[in-house]
Amino acid sequence: MTMIRKIVDVLKEVFWIKPSRKRHKSARQKKDRKAVVKKITKMLKAPKRPAAKQKACPAKGGAKSVAKPIDPSLAEVGVITHYFDRIKVCVVKLTQGSVLIGDKLTILGAKTKFVQKVWSMQIESADVKVAKKGQLIGLKVDKIVAVGDKVYK
Repeated sequence: MTMIRKIVDVLKEVFWIKPSRKRHKSARQKKDRKAVVKKITKMLKAPKRPAAKQKACPAKGGAKSVAKPIDPSLAEVGVITHYFDRIKVCVVKLTQGSVLIGDKLTILGAKTKFVQKVWSMQIESADVKVAKKGQLIGLKVDKIVAVGDKVYK
């Protein structure tokens, strides 16, 4: 055992390892810790406040809110099927109407809500100026979008 201690001492000198200092907690620090633990457990056991009540939608018969377009005159053009975040391009499946370069599109989703002008649009890696119903288009977007977001024109 003494041989091991000598080896440890030599290693400490070679690698400049300082001996550890054990700190003894005072009685006051222990009380403070107990008080903090007691306070946290009390907070965890406290009853939760009820969530704010939502107004019921009489047309739907429930309290769920439905995402509405920014402008009521907008018509749904398509749905986002893919999103490539590195190049900020989304794939849109056109379900109705057509999209032209220069059109203002509104993209709405659970976490998405913005309007942008169409600057770049591609079909099968070829630039196009017009896209019609039923086509899949690649669309350069300014902000992050999600799969399932609706595209309005």
